[in-house]
Amino acid sequence: MEGTIVKKILSFAVIALAFAAFVGAQEAAGVTNPAPEAAPVAAPATTAEVVAVPAAQPTVFDSASSMHYAVWSDAGKDDAVRLATTLDGLFSVYNEYFRFDESALKAPLTVRKFAEKASFDAYLTKVIGETKDDFVYLHYPTIERSELVIYDKASVDDFDASLAHQAFVQFLKAFVPEPPLWIREGFAVFFERTRANPSTGAVAYAENQSWLETVKLLKSQDRLYSVSELMLLSSDEAKSGLDVFYPESWALVSFFINSPDRRYNRFVWDAIGLLARDATLEQNQNAVRDFFLRWHGQEAAESDFLAYLDGQKTFAELVTSGVRSYGDKDLETAYKSFSQALTKNASSYIPHYYLGLIAYARGDYALAQDYYLKALELGSDAPITNYALGINAYASRRFDEARDYLQKASEGDPAKYQEKAGEIITRISSGM
Repeated sequence: MEGTIVKKILSFAVIALAFAAFVGAQEAAGVTNPAPEAAPVAAPATTAEVVAVPAAQPTVFDSASSMHYAVWSDAGKDDAVRLATTLDGLFSVYNEYFRFDESALKAPLTVRKFAEKASFDAYLTKVIGETKDDFVYLHYPTIERSELVIYDKASVDDFDASLAHQAFVQFLKAFVPEPPLWIREGFAVFFERTRANPSTGAVAYAENQSWLETVKLLKSQDRLYSVSELMLLSSDEAKSGLDVFYPESWALVSFFINSPDRRYNRFVWDAIGLLARDATLEQNQNAVRDFFLRWHGQEAAESDFLAYLDGQKTFAELVTSGVRSYGDKDLETAYKSFSQALTKNASSYIPHYYLGLIAYARGDYALAQDYYLKALELGSDAPITNYALGINAYASRRFDEARDYLQKASEGDPAKYQEKAGEIITRISSGM
């Protein structure tokens, strides 16, 4: 866990340096209010099917229109249509929280997608004189000229996270050009795990707690801003304190939305309602902070926020707690811990394996097998998992399956399982 945290902190140092560089480029181009995680620079939306890029190699775009988007893709019409559908789904999820008047949009939001990073780089080099490592929202004073520029990534999960994040920034700034920085970045991270179901295409929100470990570490080091300070950070201050500002903004949004105290839930909705389209960044931030202090005492709110963070358990903490409870034979508590861990990281084999052990102990052999097989698929130790599958199959009198799994366990780790698995295999053979 510590290694993961250190990597995240170090990654922020890299982000901060990159952020400083693109801010300078933006100021030179007359573009203001950049997003910390990307380098927004303006590029005009085009209605042409061909856009010239360096080396005189034209890029041919197919387009697709949806309720809220105009999408251009050099990967073909079908790709543009799929992306437009996903973006409309993301828009709906965002607006479930913000409730903006959709009729206020005077033009569709433009998104330009490249199949290759090289083409993405060439396009940005042409329009802003440099390239970027991630998706970029290029913001102009008008929606018609602004666009989100993206590219296919090797990792689908990385692509989806960047799309959900930057599409939110585009969505928010379309309605409120100068939103408070903590709202913009906090919600952008809050939405990062929002995904389209690959089978149905339906877009659904999923909780993102990837920065929880980092926030809790910052809290333990007494490095967090006060709530009032965070709400008023300028762009320069946010940039210089990016390693704290970014995760804490997410944490504050999470607190307001998920707090069991309805006063805090109500505040975030009221704060959104206070945002003015024609206000400056400072005016919007002051309006929200002043409203916050009218309803909540600074010290009490600070205490409640920090208590909320203490009550949130990371994946590692839940796994540690679950293993301890399982060792103490407290299956109910172990089940709760591993179930919560599973919601935070469904790609880890650990909660699946232990939930299999718990299901086996409860006599639910079919469920145990499902968990074990999923754990095996996700990379759990093959010999130990095959042994568990073998024992589980034997208990449910599926003897042929039991023999196969036990044989795999024995072959995979003879020193540990040859004798134990051999005894059960012999028992099966003698009983048939």
